[in-house]
Amino acid sequence: MKKTIMVLMAVALCRIAHTQSQPEPAPILTDTVLDKQLPNGNVTWGLKAGWNYSNLCGKEIDYVFASDQTAYLSGFHAGIFVDTRMSGHFGLKHELLFSQKRIGIPLTDTIYGDYRSKLTMSYLDLMPASFTFYAGGFQLYAGPYVSALLNANVQRRDENGKIYKDKSIFGNPENDETETRYLQKFDFGANFGLAYRFGFGLSVGARYTHGFTDIFQYANSYANGDTRTDNIKIYNRGWMISVGSTLGNAKRLGKK
Repeated sequence: MKKTIMVLMAVALCRIAHTQSQPEPAPILTDTVLDKQLPNGNVTWGLKAGWNYSNLCGKEIDYVFASDQTAYLSGFHAGIFVDTRMSGHFGLKHELLFSQKRIGIPLTDTIYGDYRSKLTMSYLDLMPASFTFYAGGFQLYAGPYVSALLNANVQRRDENGKIYKDKSIFGNPENDETETRYLQKFDFGANFGLAYRFGFGLSVGARYTHGFTDIFQYANSYANGDTRTDNIKIYNRGWMISVGSTLGNAKRLGKK
């Protein structure tokens, strides 16, 4: 009898040990929009494009331009996004965008006096990780961005009144900044946005971006004999309205 009890106890202990050694199944998330079950760490990706409405802000716009009266102008953006779902309501949003920003600026010269012009800047924007809150189809997010300046120009008038694109603002060896300042090659700031994703994968959204980096540098202030040697406080800001399409799901994080 004792042997029988000992054998039964040994079998029971083996079964308990075997059960505890089995890996627990990954928690399941439910996508309330697409009506699909998503494993923890699910990654979706897609394409997006839309409209930029950009301007400058800062106390020293009139130090670079004829006055501080800049204006919002339209541009565009396009790129890819990746959404990492970490739980039922929280995740991370990653984006890489080509972004064209246009801004109305005041200029002046000895021939035409004061006139309105346009500053155009092309950036590669990286939003590395925006913290995202999910509520049904809605996505509320905020995070940093880093931008690399690819190209820039200002529309000016030549002596005959013809409009041309002056690219010296981007910076080149011939521009010693005696006539025009040139732009920093990187920008850093924050973005805040709200998006809604429909059940068939299409999404629409809007965001506000605000730069923290002085976009104009003055590297030659000492050489030019300018008493101004500190930063020029002018920053990027603007709105972006986007339409996106979710194209597919990547493999679950950590799954081989």
